[in-house]
Amino acid sequence: MKITTRGLTQATILTTTLLFNTACFGLFGGGSVAPKNIQSTNMPTSTQPNPSLMTIAPECSDDLNSKSSCQKELIATKELKPKKMVTQTGGEVHKLRSIQGQPITIIERSNGYIFPELKNKIVILEMFGKNCSHCIKEMPIMNKLRRQYGNRLEIVALQVEGKMSPMQANALIKRHKISYPIISGETATNLQYHVQNTYGWTGVLPFIMLIKNGVTEASYRGEVTYNEINNDIRSLL
Repeated sequence: MKITTRGLTQATILTTTLLFNTACFGLFGGGSVAPKNIQSTNMPTSTQPNPSLMTIAPECSDDLNSKSSCQKELIATKELKPKKMVTQTGGEVHKLRSIQGQPITIIERSNGYIFPELKNKIVILEMFGKNCSHCIKEMPIMNKLRRQYGNRLEIVALQVEGKMSPMQANALIKRHKISYPIISGETATNLQYHVQNTYGWTGVLPFIMLIKNGVTEASYRGEVTYNEINNDIRSLL
């Protein structure tokens, strides 16, 4: 197909006009205690591009029910892997490893998760996406909380938005100075499925659970503010 200079110029002008008039432009490429469900309303609409990943993804919509890079597909039963280990109560034992090389074991409970390697710590278990703008905006908050609470708190983040190459993972960690372990979601499909069935996670990203002593004390659907999650952490100390 032949494209003339004039036609190319008109197409460029039209494309530029459309981009400036849409929001989809911007980002790079065992107890009975029930969890408290918290839905954040602080959903930003723009982020700075990240050239280190060399990809461009649509800006996430503020509508938590919309399909975008902040809304992943749910795990189907056909995607589940055979359980290798289960507890006496039937909870699966997930033997995982972070992208940084750290072994992380997560044991299912009816009302939370146990992290044997992270004893006596409050754990933030986060589902995030590498192209989710709200997730990226939340990373400085996670880094700040980890520095603030030291060995009293750990963050375990699952990157669940498709595969991520080692180069992309290293760029993401370096760009955002991530100091907490990140797990590839494709190695933890069974865990994601359990979160879906137990906590009603619908694929909205980010999705966070605040866990202490194996019990999920709070969950957050969508981006959470520093003050909101920090107040909840302080109430657990």
